[in-house]
Amino acid sequence: MVDTFDINSLISDEERREETRLNRSAVLYVETVSSTPDSNDGPVVVACKTVDFSANGIQVEMDTELTAGAIHQMALDLPNSKERFQLTGEVRWVKLLAANNRYVAGIMLFDSEGTEIIDWKLAIANWLSD
Repeated sequence: MVDTFDINSLISDEERREETRLNRSAVLYVETVSSTPDSNDGPVVVACKTVDFSANGIQVEMDTELTAGAIHQMALDLPNSKERFQLTGEVRWVKLLAANNRYVAGIMLFDSEGTEIIDWKLAIANWLSD
C-alpha cells in the first residue's frame, strides 16, 4: 500500500493564491451586518487596511475579527484616487496578530452581478503592466 501525501498541506492558507499580489495600501470597507428593509438602522461597516491584493483576493488587517466562511459586500478605496470598487467576497481565513491584538484575514472575491469585479480585474492588469 502506498501512502498519499498532499503537498498543499505544507502551504499556509495565505500563500495559496495563484495570482500575482500587489503590495499596495488601500482602505477596504466591509459590511459586516446588512440593514433590513423594515429597519431604520443602517448597515454595520468596518474599515480595514489592505496588506496586499490580487485579481481574485484581498488580504486585510483590522481591529475587528471577521468570520471565516462569511460572505460580505465591500467597497475598496484607493489612496490619492477617486476610484472605488464595489466588491463581494468570502472570508477564507482569519488570524490573530498577538503582538498588536489585530486580525489579518484573506478574502476571496466573487465574480458576481452588481459588483465592479470586471473593473477591478482590469485595474489589477493595468497595475501589473506598469
